[in-house]
Amino acid sequence: MGGIMLTIERGVKDSLVIGGNNKVTENVTENVTENVTENRKKIIIAIMLKNKHITTKELAEMLGVTRMTVTRDIGILKREGMIIRIGADKGGYWQITG
Repeated sequence: MGGIMLTIERGVKDSLVIGGNNKVTENVTENVTENVTENRKKIIIAIMLKNKHITTKELAEMLGVTRMTVTRDIGILKREGMIIRIGADKGGYWQITG
């Protein structure tokens, strides 16, 4: 019996067996990735509300992801108009706008 195994970040594991439909597999993978990213963006905003001087390094450590992942998520949040950076990388702060 064919199928796929999904592993969700930070140790939570779920199995999903789907027989013979690659389109379903692609949709499941895409949906899981989008949901994980959306949840992480909400967490980033919540953290920034509590600490507007948080660094990408600190966010990455708190979230258990790489700095590149945090940087990508922050870029998305900026493009969506949810956050802006006030001031320089050092000494500046995050402002939640959305």
